[in-house]
Amino acid sequence: MILVKPAEWQPSPGIQIAGTALKIVQSGKPTVVLAGPGAGKTEILAQRAMYLLSTGSCPAPRRILAISFKVDAARNLEVRVRERCEEIHSKRFESLTLHAFSKRILDQFREALAENLRPSHDYNVVLTNRDVWNEFRESLANKYPPQAHAIRAYSDEQLDKIAHGTVPQGEIGEDIPLLQIVNFEWWKNQIESEPSQLTFDMIMCLATHILLKHNNILKALHQTYSHVFLDEFQDVTNAQYKLVKTAFLGSEAVLTAVGDSNQAIMRWAGARADIFDRFVGDFGAQDYRLQFNFRSNSRIVQLINDLTATFDEDAIETECGRGDTPVPVDPVQVWVFDTRDIEAKFLAKFVREELDNGANLVAEDFVILARIRINDVENRIAESFKEQGLQVRNEARSVGGIAIQDLVKEHVFNFILATIKLAVNVRDGQPFQTCRDFIATVRGIDINSDNGHRESWDAVRVLVDELQEFIEERSPENITGAEVLRLVLTHIERDEIRRGFNEYRSGDRLETIISGFEAFFDECRKEQKSWEECVAVIEGKDQVRLMTIHKSKGLEYHTVIFVEFNDDAFWGNDDDVNVFFVALSRARERVYFSIALDSRGYSNIQGFLGNLKEAEVPIVKKE
Repeated sequence: MILVKPAEWQPSPGIQIAGTALKIVQSGKPTVVLAGPGAGKTEILAQRAMYLLSTGSCPAPRRILAISFKVDAARNLEVRVRERCEEIHSKRFESLTLHAFSKRILDQFREALAENLRPSHDYNVVLTNRDVWNEFRESLANKYPPQAHAIRAYSDEQLDKIAHGTVPQGEIGEDIPLLQIVNFEWWKNQIESEPSQLTFDMIMCLATHILLKHNNILKALHQTYSHVFLDEFQDVTNAQYKLVKTAFLGSEAVLTAVGDSNQAIMRWAGARADIFDRFVGDFGAQDYRLQFNFRSNSRIVQLINDLTATFDEDAIETECGRGDTPVPVDPVQVWVFDTRDIEAKFLAKFVREELDNGANLVAEDFVILARIRINDVENRIAESFKEQGLQVRNEARSVGGIAIQDLVKEHVFNFILATIKLAVNVRDGQPFQTCRDFIATVRGIDINSDNGHRESWDAVRVLVDELQEFIEERSPENITGAEVLRLVLTHIERDEIRRGFNEYRSGDRLETIISGFEAFFDECRKEQKSWEECVAVIEGKDQVRLMTIHKSKGLEYHTVIFVEFNDDAFWGNDDDVNVFFVALSRARERVYFSIALDSRGYSNIQGFLGNLKEAEVPIVKKE
């Protein structure tokens, strides 16, 4: 392994890093980076990983841990680093969500927990809802009749906060506060279930507890990681920050926290408004700001600055990094429709005409965003788009128990799809590398060695040849997802996959992805005569994107259309501003806000409309 001298290090080809960005990449101290949309935050972290690994600043065998607070962000960074770094370096880079990091600690050190806190080895990860809290509330009230009235007075939100605030402290005795009783009984109920039923917040509490109680485990963590990245840091909750602080405060690890204070989309879930100040105070971090937006054109950047100033008088203006790039006609508008039906027909016709007239535009350049109820939006607009010869891809729709947007980012999904592409001779992307790297990972093959290169190549060839023979002269509509899976998973078995990828080792995630692939494949193969068309449908080619604003973070599109801009989606709370800015900042060239007058109303967006008028955004009635 040849290392590069820090002074001679160069960023990846085609990537320009200078000034403040270069200081961040090469920093040897804790840093906090505040950057607006389009500033290239993910790329800076990828380049920092490349710098630390290739110069020996992160010396082998120590590793870099990247913690993100959304699955999409974790996967995007992982892919970016793998593309930028040699494999010998990228193997020492781990990109996890905080939930995955917590789960890893729990799964590895479950036996270190006291018996009353130790979940069964086959515990399930569950979500809470109204029914769960109602059942718990009633069982608790029946068990403690003197406090029944007070117990029934707790809202779901209050029960959630009490139950997940901490692990239980001691046993229940006389004169114990009701809050402690609630906390104790919740944990007792969930731990003693067969198998144990843990929420993500419980897993995080247990991981924090393990690190607090076992210094040897904490020291092992410190010895493993020399550097830690914290991506999308604006979305951190108090409990999440407690885990980060417990894990790394006082260690030699150099932490880099990156985020955008204007995009704290998780504020509804308890994300802290003061998280950057706390991080600087706790870790002694240097504060950097990236003030360029390389994504959006000058008109959209100007609008972002104008609107930011109305909500934050101390806001620092972002500069457009695209120089004199031409701005299209009417790049920002508010559209008003009498009914949602008229809206759907107009949007479909608009996209159709833009594709017909725009030489370099494809359907994937357009995204329709909504804050909530995205399936309702799909049901409302899909037929109008179909009439225009267009297909809408609802990224949030669940297939086999997993959202399409999450499914297509999974290692297993991409391996199976790459195998199909090789078998039917569709070579878009890098299907051979994807297939080979997956097999090498699950079987522990070193592809940099002569024997490993040959072994991995042979494994790919045998698998692809058999699948090719199976589907030869058969169209996609005549082959089921179950048949494809049966063949592929005979060659690469489930246990191999679980051993190769930490995220598949426990729980039912692997089975969910396999079920999701089967359901999605069967959906996409219908009426497809050619494999090229079937693969294109699976990959979302020539399909207009439809997704929630929450899931759009980190993505960008030529044209963004924000529908359901009304009181159904905006509730007059602090989170409205963050959601609004996320939608606005996804756009490279054009962004349109759509209002249908037959919705529940639009009193909660009057402030936004006033601000848009002041920023000279036209409000146009459409027919």
